[in-house]
Amino acid sequence: MDLPNHLTDDSIIEIRDVRAADLPEVVALNERSVPSMNSLTMERMRWFADIAAYFRVAESSGSIAGFLICMAPEAPYRSPNFLWFLERYRDFLYIDRIAVSAQFRRRGIAGALYRDAAATAPTRFEMLACEVNLRPRNPGSLRFHEQYGFEPVGTQDHGDVEVQYMIRPLPL
Repeated sequence: MDLPNHLTDDSIIEIRDVRAADLPEVVALNERSVPSMNSLTMERMRWFADIAAYFRVAESSGSIAGFLICMAPEAPYRSPNFLWFLERYRDFLYIDRIAVSAQFRRRGIAGALYRDAAATAPTRFEMLACEVNLRPRNPGSLRFHEQYGFEPVGTQDHGDVEVQYMIRPLPL
């Protein structure tokens, strides 16, 4: 499969580990991404920074262009979606959330973050795992994950939100 491997923005994008000083900007970007993902407090974002297997940002000209948070199966995390995967799979890197700032969308940042996460994962994990909203529908995320070879493996209705669970074997 030929995966997209481009950044179409002329500015330099650096993918690096999140820093404590980044967290206010990361929280703000997260909040602008609701309802595609749930709201988080600064305290919860610090918790993610402490326990996530992968928490990196894409930076451009000193601004956070996007971020990706992934959890390992042994994480003390009890999200219903994470638990769904934990009940069915052993070796996976769970994509908890990804957000890209509006001015950087459709420039390859999400793909660059996924490739970066996958590059750190194949010696430890067999697959990437995520969920995408079916209700409210997130067609852009569904297309993105299909383009990267993610396959549906189940759904769950949480009442106001229905998700589709997807996995992608590693390496990408």
